[in-house]
Amino acid sequence: MADHDQPDPQFDAMTAHLLHREALRRAADELNTTSAPGLEGVLARISAEVTAEAASCRASNSEAMEVDSSARHSTQVQQLPIPQPKS
Repeated sequence: MADHDQPDPQFDAMTAHLLHREALRRAADELNTTSAPGLEGVLARISAEVTAEAASCRASNSEAMEVDSSARHSTQVQQLPIPQPKS
């Protein structure tokens, strides 16, 4: 029975070559900015990433402000009168 745990340099070299070739092919498809649709796609992806990052920052800043605000208000609780409707 053949030992399957021994590395095969020829197989490893061919696999690495094919993986590298596929990576280059995908990169060329994704980043083809020489055409208008390719450039639009890259710009749309950049815009989406920047928008998502800004929304995440804004959400975390809002949460921090709410925590700070609630901590400040919890120490200064006042009972305000409830306005009564006029008859």
